[in-house]
Amino acid sequence: MDLLGQEGEVLFHGVLVKPGKPTLFGLVDGKPFFGMPGYPTSCLSNAYVFIVPALRRIMGLETSVPRKVRATMGVRYNSTLGRHHIVTVVLENGVAHPVFKDSGAITSMANAQGFIEIPTDQDLIEKGDEVEVILL
Repeated sequence: MDLLGQEGEVLFHGVLVKPGKPTLFGLVDGKPFFGMPGYPTSCLSNAYVFIVPALRRIMGLETSVPRKVRATMGVRYNSTLGRHHIVTVVLENGVAHPVFKDSGAITSMANAQGFIEIPTDQDLIEKGDEVEVILL
């Protein structure tokens, strides 16, 4: 981050997203620069949320509309108030089951078929609640 600060401009460092809080964005010689979290799950999930839309815009492409399906949550899931939570899931007969283990577990993404987003003002999804799954 020190080098980016010397060579360019840091626009933000740290986002209220779990996993992936240490995400960074800046400009170097007027060109966008992303600094991604080191853990695989954090990096990949934040790539879907931040980098893909940015790349599409830079390339002059329309904003993509992610494929989504409605599902029923298979378990009760606790989140953290104040952080936007991205939870990877697998789907079985219309039921979403979390596969997120921790930010360092690559299997959290390798086994996932999609993810759900839990907003910053929500700390719980009950088993049986309807959720929107963004397909990978």
